[in-house]
Amino acid sequence: MQAFDCAIIGAGPAGMAAAIALAKGGANVAVLDRGARVGGQIYRAAAASPLPDASVLGPDYTAGAALIAEFNRAEITRFTGADAWHLGDDGRVLFSHLGDTHELHCREMLLCPGAMERPMPIPGWTLPGVMTVGAAQVMLKSDATVADGAVFAGSGPLLYLIVAQYLRLGVPVAALVDTTPRQNYLNAVPLLPGALRQAGQLKKGLALLREIRAAGIPQYRFAEGLEILGEDKAEGLRFTANGQPYEIASETVFLHHGVQPNLNMTRAMDLAHRWNPQQLCWQVEADAWGQTSVPHVSAAGDGAGIIGAEGARIAGDLAALNILHRLGHLSEGERDRQTAPGSARLAAMAPFRAFLDRLYRPAGAFRLPQNPETLVCRCEEQSLANLRAGFNQGARDPNALKSLTRCGMGPCQGRQCGHMVTGLLAEWQAEPPEAVGYYRLRSPQRLLTLEELSRFQAVPAPAQAEAAE
Repeated sequence: MQAFDCAIIGAGPAGMAAAIALAKGGANVAVLDRGARVGGQIYRAAAASPLPDASVLGPDYTAGAALIAEFNRAEITRFTGADAWHLGDDGRVLFSHLGDTHELHCREMLLCPGAMERPMPIPGWTLPGVMTVGAAQVMLKSDATVADGAVFAGSGPLLYLIVAQYLRLGVPVAALVDTTPRQNYLNAVPLLPGALRQAGQLKKGLALLREIRAAGIPQYRFAEGLEILGEDKAEGLRFTANGQPYEIASETVFLHHGVQPNLNMTRAMDLAHRWNPQQLCWQVEADAWGQTSVPHVSAAGDGAGIIGAEGARIAGDLAALNILHRLGHLSEGERDRQTAPGSARLAAMAPFRAFLDRLYRPAGAFRLPQNPETLVCRCEEQSLANLRAGFNQGARDPNALKSLTRCGMGPCQGRQCGHMVTGLLAEWQAEPPEAVGYYRLRSPQRLLTLEELSRFQAVPAPAQAEAAE
């Protein structure tokens, strides 16, 4: 079994930045990532884009190539295509790689699982041909694959970015259906002065909107009542906008309504979590350096709270410097001195993030299903009506509802339905989400075949082996 000073799970912006800082500080670092190549979602294939000109994806994307190059040059042990499925309190990490289970041990652990898109459970959202905007970006960045004549529906910066990227590539777009509520603009006004301190970010967002408007594609604002058309596959989108009904024919509908932390890794470790009322999601409790409720476990990046790619890189640096202090490589004073610029930068970015959270706060009708027949748990095919029946039988928390309905027991282990179940139970009981809670998760955190598990023989961790001797 290999032993490291620190194991980092996830090689997106936060994980790569942290690994570089730890290696520079003299730590022995291992990085595990599910992808065949590092970069995470935001920097996916940034160092080897299949597009003839990757600049069409924007400077935020192409900036990732330099980070990936620096990461590849650093003295780091890398495990790509590695799926971590058990993270132990004893520093043990079990992961699948090339069909076998492997084991390593670490003194410190840094979790960088990133974000996932918030489900948008409108009628028909599970039909073939309906995908997320994140899926559109994966196809574009990984394989230069696009969907001609697609409808893009939802709200938030990522929605506008992918539409602009399609337009730069000359790909026809059927329509942009914007669901941002009118009231959100009014609610965000008080936060605008703080956001103006990040004028560059505001200009970037306004430029995207102008680019889309100049392209002349049909745009619909303040859309409500979205419904996918079709019986066996997507055939279009039905909605109302400003009181007028519309139907747009398309075989592909991309949905987006913001992102939320990917919780399964932090939940399976039983780390303390809190409800974020601004972003309407759970997130792991962590201090300014990413330190969680378990002493040797830290978290950074969007997996610890949505802060964007630049914020994730800074958070990775801060977590790494704190880990170097815990490992004895930095004094407390030196840690504080080196983390001061990054902490100040994150503090300066916070007002703009608060503005975005308020402006693109997901409407309840798109965050929680409204139609009784709409599926909530895709894995176990449990509808809103099925969950309501379980609630009526006495299930008052997510785990009780899981026991009665199997909602959350499927291959995704609640990644898709977890926040929806919390929200529905909170609504039905007129309780705050923090009073309802979330699923109780355990290892393995990912699908694992019995054949692979049968071939694994556990090796004692270093401290345990010494004790045994």
